[in-house]
Amino acid sequence: MYNKDQEMHGLKEWQMSNTIFVEIEGKEIDAIVTEIVNRHQNLYKLSFSNGYENIFYADVETGNWIEEDLGFTDLARQVGTKVRSFMRTPFHVPKILTWHQQYINNNLICFGFFNFMNGDQKFYQIYDANRKYMYTLVDMDNDEWQILGNSLSLHKQIDTRFAHRIIQILSSYTANAE
Repeated sequence: MYNKDQEMHGLKEWQMSNTIFVEIEGKEIDAIVTEIVNRHQNLYKLSFSNGYENIFYADVETGNWIEEDLGFTDLARQVGTKVRSFMRTPFHVPKILTWHQQYINNNLICFGFFNFMNGDQKFYQIYDANRKYMYTLVDMDNDEWQILGNSLSLHKQIDTRFAHRIIQILSSYTANAE
C-alpha cells in the first residue's frame, strides 16, 4: 500500500506497508520494506526490527540482489526473493553493461554503462562500480552532454568531476566506434 512521498538520501521513496521475514543467524526477523522510486533499477530500503537498515537492489545484468556497500550477500538474496512477490515488475530483463576501469592520476575510475540511441542522440545509463544506477548521460548533437536522473534532488549528489571523467572516457568510445 502506498501512503506518501518522502525523501531519503536525496531519492524519492514511496512509503509501503509491506513487511517481510528473513532468516539472520538462524533467527527469523521482520523488516519493513520501502520502495525507492527508480525507473532503471529495483531499489528498496529495508528497516529491520533489530535496528539494522540498508538499501537493497537488483543487479541489472544478472537480476541477483545486492546489499549496498556489502555486495551479493545471503541477506540480499533472501530480500530479493521476498520482495519479488510484491514488485510492480517482478521479472528481470538483463542489460549487458560495458565496464570500464582505468587509473587516472593514481585514482581508479570504474563504472559500467548501457548505451542506446533515441533519435539522433546517444544515451548512456551509468552504473557505479557497486552496480547501482547513477544517472543517464546524453551526448547532444552540439558536442555537449546532458545529465538525466530520477529526481531533481539526485542532481545535488552528482560528483561533477567524476561525471566529466566519464564523459571524456565515453567520448573515446564514441570516437572509436565511428
